[in-house]
Amino acid sequence: MVRETHVTLLVTSLLVTASHSAAQNNRESWKNNLIDVNMPWFPQTTEVKCYDELGCLNLTKEWYHLINRPFNVFPLRRDLIDTKFLLYTRANALEAQVLKWQNPKTIERSNFDSKRLTKFIIHGFIYTPLSSWVKEMRLALLKHRDFNVIVVDWAGGSLPLYTQATANTRLVGLEIAYLINYLKDNHGLKPEQVHLIGHSLGAHTAGYAGERVQGLGRITGLDPAEPYFHGMPSIVRLDPGDAELVDVIHTDATSILLMGYGMVEPVGHVDFYPNNGKAQPGCDITENPLPLTLVRQGIEEASRVLVACNHVRAIKLFIESISSQCPYLGYRCSSYQAFTQGKCFNCGVNGTNCAIMGFHSEKTPGVTPGGKYYISTGKDTPFCRHHYKVTLDLAKPQRAEAWVQGFMRVTLHSDNGVIKNLDLTPNGYEKLEHGTSRSFVVTHTEDIGPVKRVEFYWEYDMNVLQPRSICLLWCNDHLYVKDIKVTKSKINVRSKRALDVSSKLCTPGHRDFADIASRSTALFLDDCEEG
Repeated sequence: MVRETHVTLLVTSLLVTASHSAAQNNRESWKNNLIDVNMPWFPQTTEVKCYDELGCLNLTKEWYHLINRPFNVFPLRRDLIDTKFLLYTRANALEAQVLKWQNPKTIERSNFDSKRLTKFIIHGFIYTPLSSWVKEMRLALLKHRDFNVIVVDWAGGSLPLYTQATANTRLVGLEIAYLINYLKDNHGLKPEQVHLIGHSLGAHTAGYAGERVQGLGRITGLDPAEPYFHGMPSIVRLDPGDAELVDVIHTDATSILLMGYGMVEPVGHVDFYPNNGKAQPGCDITENPLPLTLVRQGIEEASRVLVACNHVRAIKLFIESISSQCPYLGYRCSSYQAFTQGKCFNCGVNGTNCAIMGFHSEKTPGVTPGGKYYISTGKDTPFCRHHYKVTLDLAKPQRAEAWVQGFMRVTLHSDNGVIKNLDLTPNGYEKLEHGTSRSFVVTHTEDIGPVKRVEFYWEYDMNVLQPRSICLLWCNDHLYVKDIKVTKSKINVRSKRALDVSSKLCTPGHRDFADIASRSTALFLDDCEEG
């Protein structure tokens, strides 16, 4: 119901905006109305609106698109949006101090310290600073380190209508930029030590602020909003030019027409797509009914899980990454399918094909913006998973069929522990051709170190809809495996770069291959002969 409300608000926003435009043509008294509207199919000159010391905003043809952004409005008045800056430090972790550059004493008497790193938290559409995730994030940040955490309160401009809220983000961006520049000029704040963290519309708000702050250190976009930003030029949306590092997490990149709220196109230096950036594990309400405990936490939290679970997953991943010992390692790849098939499971020279997602993300030298980094996560906390690439090198003896199809599981053993029954075929049977190699990427919450032994389970699958797969008396349903390689990417603590560590495992007794009958298990050990 709430998801339908989102869409209804969007449609209503467009209709109300259009009605305002018509009213302006008929009623002279509406010239000073709060919402100034331009229709793209009416040729008009560039319009400019100034906001005191903050500067001016304009509406040019670049802000219009017949489908993606057909309507544009100027922001509401400053006093209506009423942007506030709420400072939290370890000395006042639970009680905010309001910062006002118009009243310098509010800054001088606060706990703000320019020697600390500064983090801004910017909420999105229909959220407020009272939203549970805002509190959760600021507390997680302060637990990690004594930052200046500044929560941007623009609740007066983030409520419906959506078209108006998108416009209001531009003014909020000016407010944020002005505060940063004021703190730089009057209190010694270094812009390169400032990090803006924005969710949904808040991500684009951070972009508007960044374009007006010279040398801004970092912007993290948490599932940037799609409606009114998809397919638009960089001046309209978040882009790599807005900060020294722009890192983005996409978790709801399905089109708005299919009830997705986030962008699919890369808009940062590094763009991460957990689980392909779309349907997140644990967000299908038909598979995971809403727990009563969640309902008791409040209607806001329950409604988020019901209708915006994918959209807010980016927030949850980022918060967990702040203190997690598990690195959210993403792999640069052309597609998620190629990633799960192990085609991109290689961090490359100096680890430049991999990047860490979340709080600890860093700019990788020499990497051009626009690359997509893929990663798999869990359906519940802890979301972070360690990735293992399992490669089967298949033999082709004379008695083997050209191909077989079936299901596979592996159990990995190391000196540090055991991971049991990792499913290599969670989406159904796989067709395997003897004499070739196949790779599978699997995940687990534990990192057990170099693999010493593998137990490999094989089960042939007969499909009555595929007569050629039916194997009774006249065919061979065995799988023939020469060796198994298990690769795990590790983070080098000193260089903070990813390194690939592989184990090659062969059959006991150094046989040429393992002959594995259906519904049986074969053992592979790390004592392969050289050559």
